[in-house]
Amino acid sequence: MSTARARIRRRQLAAIVLVACAITPVFNFVTGESSLRAAIQGVVDAGLVSMLVGGYLLFIRDGHLRLWFRRLGFWADLVLSSTIALALFLLGRASGHVVTSLEPRRFVSSFAEPHLLYALPFFAAAAVTIQFLLQMNRMIGANVLGYFAAGVYRWPKAEERIFLFLDLEGSTRLAEELGSARYFELLRRFVDDLTEPVLAAEGEIYQYAGDEVVITWPIEAGRRRAHCVRCFFGIRAAVTRNAERYQREFGAVPRFRGGLHGGTVTGGELGDLRQQIVFVGDILNTAARLEEYAKRSRLDLVVSGALLERIVLPAGIVATRCGELALRGKEARVAAYSLTGAPA
Repeated sequence: MSTARARIRRRQLAAIVLVACAITPVFNFVTGESSLRAAIQGVVDAGLVSMLVGGYLLFIRDGHLRLWFRRLGFWADLVLSSTIALALFLLGRASGHVVTSLEPRRFVSSFAEPHLLYALPFFAAAAVTIQFLLQMNRMIGANVLGYFAAGVYRWPKAEERIFLFLDLEGSTRLAEELGSARYFELLRRFVDDLTEPVLAAEGEIYQYAGDEVVITWPIEAGRRRAHCVRCFFGIRAAVTRNAERYQREFGAVPRFRGGLHGGTVTGGELGDLRQQIVFVGDILNTAARLEEYAKRSRLDLVVSGALLERIVLPAGIVATRCGELALRGKEARVAAYSLTGAPA
């Protein structure tokens, strides 16, 4: 079954192919023969090369082999990936010449063409740009790069958002038992496992804070199909599926609690030496306190009554009233509910 991560990568690959097919014919016109044949050659070459190189970067380097590449140092990764990308470029370009000419001998002769002296630097610049954008998108967040580029939060703006706070249970004990290095590996594995449920629920990772993860949605995205609720139970299901692996490698299966709340926050770009998009408001404080209450009361997920009124719970999820809670840092009491079960 297609995963959310795979669907996103297919869209990214399609975008890479379309951009390459639009730019390369123009490049061929400028640096070589100004003819329809050169334009067609550019489209074919761009399609084959971008499919090969983009497919490698998205589905192999950042896909099936991402954990292996993660263990490489920065320079080893850069050199290896660049070498593979260069080989795929030459292979795709040579194959493109065979496709347009229907002459197999063009596969070898394409490596000696003078135009390769222009095409190679052009490809190198394009490949570096693509890798940079993919890396930046991964480092700062799946949607955050787009927010910066579009200037969405250039000036502070108020908007409605939902926040889900997740915190590992017994993290101090686990860190003492496993040691800091192995505990960090468990934490890294847990974060990897929650990625697919977050993407499937159209969520965004807002921040990692030690052993705490904060996920957010624009209010309509989080309400739609109760994505904010499905996300929590999707993460729980992912951890359960991998319980045997956690037990084998770490001697423990991570357990976590959650607090969920939504409402109006103010978001904007903050920082000079290190810039990021930050949300402020009482909504975050309340969500964090609900997560603390869930942890203290050994409940799975606690949601505010105000948010629950705006969500249609999935079949299989049961809400149990916790009462009017006096939360730390809050003068007014907060109606809260515990959610249990499994979405249908």
